[in-house]
Amino acid sequence: MSFSIKKLFSNLFLSAVIEGNECIFYGQVFRNGKLTKTINAKFTDISIDSVDEKVLKYIEEQEKAYFGVYVSLFFNDDSQGALPTANFDEYKKFNINTQNLTSLVMQDSWSIYANLNAIRRYKNLFGQGSVDLIYSPIALLFHELLKRGISPKTTLYLYIHSHSFALAIFKDKQMKLSTFLNMSDAEEGSEEIESLKEEDITDIDNLIVKEEDGATALDDFKSLDDFLSDDKPKEFEDLNYELNMPASTNVEKSVAIFGRDMKMFDYIAKAMKEFYENPIYSGDFIEQIIVFENTKTSATFLQYLQSELFVETSSYPINTNHIMNEIMQEEITL
Repeated sequence: MSFSIKKLFSNLFLSAVIEGNECIFYGQVFRNGKLTKTINAKFTDISIDSVDEKVLKYIEEQEKAYFGVYVSLFFNDDSQGALPTANFDEYKKFNINTQNLTSLVMQDSWSIYANLNAIRRYKNLFGQGSVDLIYSPIALLFHELLKRGISPKTTLYLYIHSHSFALAIFKDKQMKLSTFLNMSDAEEGSEEIESLKEEDITDIDNLIVKEEDGATALDDFKSLDDFLSDDKPKEFEDLNYELNMPASTNVEKSVAIFGRDMKMFDYIAKAMKEFYENPIYSGDFIEQIIVFENTKTSATFLQYLQSELFVETSSYPINTNHIMNEIMQEEITL
């Protein structure tokens, strides 16, 4: 057994998700191979285009407090997707321009791709070379499938955040179609959705930090956006959303959630249509939809998916920060 001096000191694995106007951190501190502390921190009024100084200062404080600090970041850039080929040269069959793209082979039969400039931006988001690992939601979805088992049924999987989601269709346990949508970028009026969030109750500098001692723990798929923009959502009555709330701000929030849900539904329906009609996928009937929820999805939306698409639908809660932290500990050897 090899000896590592790093293990004798406290090392922090810190994962981060920036979404909407929030930056949420989750950390686990290890010493001598044992978990000694968990860390939770949330910053508000944050933009991924210009990270606030208070976030950078927070990371600097962690770097001073621990022998080693390893940072991972949720990669929710619209440049990413996945194709049912491991051969980069075959991307042109799916109308994907490979200029300035990089790819990661999965299962020796499919690959995830992303824009190199976007990857560099995320790697340097907290300062030059500040992020050790970035994780695509498509990769995180696949990680969950490997843990839980890939269904032998033709299945549409969703990995849902409050402002984005990844979609993947598996047939015979092989990925056939996958894409990602950041609704913060795609939706008109996303700023209004942000303003409808519940009031923050935070201390000075809008920071909440909690530390707990102890071991607690195709065609170009992006063109789907063009298809979606032509479709109008169904009437409110069809969704049977409960909009009769006493406070007008709650009604507005419900309307915003309705708009987000319909954006998701339209995107899902178009992806299914592409899978069924484009012969390149050899698609057949999707037997079930399985949803992994980092953000709780309304029961109404799940029922609507099932009734409108005639597909059995089920959902499971997940925590992206916890998943990234778990993978970090596997990939970084102390």
